[in-house]
Amino acid sequence: MSDHRPGGVIASIRAQAPSLQPTERAVANVLLQHSSEIVELTSQQVADLAGASRPTVVRTCQSLGFSGYQQLRVLIARDAVAANESPVLDLDGSAAVVAGTFAHVRESVSAMTALLNPADVDRAVIAIAEARRVVLIGNGFSAPVAADAAARMSGIGRPAEVLLDAIGQQVTARQLSAADVLLVVSGSGANRSTMQAAIAAHEAGATVVLLTSFSHSPLVSLADITLVVGMPDLSFKDEITVTTRIPQVILLEGLVAALTIHLGDVAAQAKSITLEVVSDNLAE
Repeated sequence: MSDHRPGGVIASIRAQAPSLQPTERAVANVLLQHSSEIVELTSQQVADLAGASRPTVVRTCQSLGFSGYQQLRVLIARDAVAANESPVLDLDGSAAVVAGTFAHVRESVSAMTALLNPADVDRAVIAIAEARRVVLIGNGFSAPVAADAAARMSGIGRPAEVLLDAIGQQVTARQLSAADVLLVVSGSGANRSTMQAAIAAHEAGATVVLLTSFSHSPLVSLADITLVVGMPDLSFKDEITVTTRIPQVILLEGLVAALTIHLGDVAAQAKSITLEVVSDNLAE
């Protein structure tokens, strides 16, 4: 079911589009590519752009969790009114590109979190905090994110391991138990090596927590807890070819902050030790 919170419409369509049937996916792609124009387009015009029929447009909207095309138009209009306008950047060349990237992230924050379920966030924090063993995995562009998260967790008194070798991930995952957590970072939710490790952990009875960009993907079916965050204007193809892990990095930053509060004195003591080590390694 689509999330109808402000800022969540386009994010919801983007997250669900890869799981739709081909004809419905074509309609969803039109909705994403022409999101700024949808309020002015009729369902027949959308159908023509997608090479589909008008009933297919309505059916696609319903598959995405809306009552129909009219509700979708109203909600997109609502989100357009609520969106903040970008400031004009008086920059040229590479500086403009860099500043534009920061602006893009700022404008996308509400959409990034639109599909996060608060109850699932709470469950993830509790599972990670109370697990006997926490193992993080990520492959490709997700690997550095997993490595950073493991280091951050260890720094607040929640010892965590990170495995960056695909075979090592599967071997370790098979040895996990119901008392353990496998934290998986996968933007696409479809990395084959990552899936093999998640399958092994699932069969071993461990809790699988997934951080991904899409609400319907092969890895989602293996996860006990799924946290979906993503850039609102990236399609599944963009995720594969462009690839950004900014939403997952920010989410993990938030999870570490929540874990710090949950762990209380344990985290305070660990952070004190971490600061001592860092200070001892700073050059004069």
